[in-house]
Amino acid sequence: MPVTTRQQGFTLLELVIAMAIFAVLGLASWRLFDGVVRAERSGANHEQYMRTLLRAVAVIERDVLQVTVHPLVLEQGVLQLQRGNWRNPLDQPRSELQNVTYRLDQGTLWRESLGVEHPVAQRQKLLDDVLELRWRLYDGKLGWRSDWPAAAGQPVDRPQALELTFSTARFEQIRRVLLLPGSAS
Repeated sequence: MPVTTRQQGFTLLELVIAMAIFAVLGLASWRLFDGVVRAERSGANHEQYMRTLLRAVAVIERDVLQVTVHPLVLEQGVLQLQRGNWRNPLDQPRSELQNVTYRLDQGTLWRESLGVEHPVAQRQKLLDDVLELRWRLYDGKLGWRSDWPAAAGQPVDRPQALELTFSTARFEQIRRVLLLPGSAS
């Protein structure tokens, strides 16, 4: 009578197939994990850049909302203004005045401020990788102007709005129009 033996274990072919399946699953899992990590890094970098961009625009907006009655000067892409600080509940100015200048220097947008009563100069880097920067002021009679004040001899009203347009390495064009204090809504 023939004796039948039962197989105890795996054949070499079964082991090779199992190892190949686990290797493919491991490689697919690693690729998926690597993709998730790269997307997370990219998202974090984009979020940081957006925060920097929003902070820069908020600083400019804060200065524009606090601009004083002294004239604004805009020439060759450099904006100069004088700002006070927050107004009190009776709408009276308070705190010290500052002369503020915005300029683009080798792809970096700078804010330079100098106190009028206490001359302490400060230079603040607002934004890197700026490819182009344009400022314009709006007057109801003259329209949008890239230089301010207008040519000598022309009566000049206080500008009503400020337009900021800039391009960065990540964004083709960003445009922000800010109403100046005292302008008609």
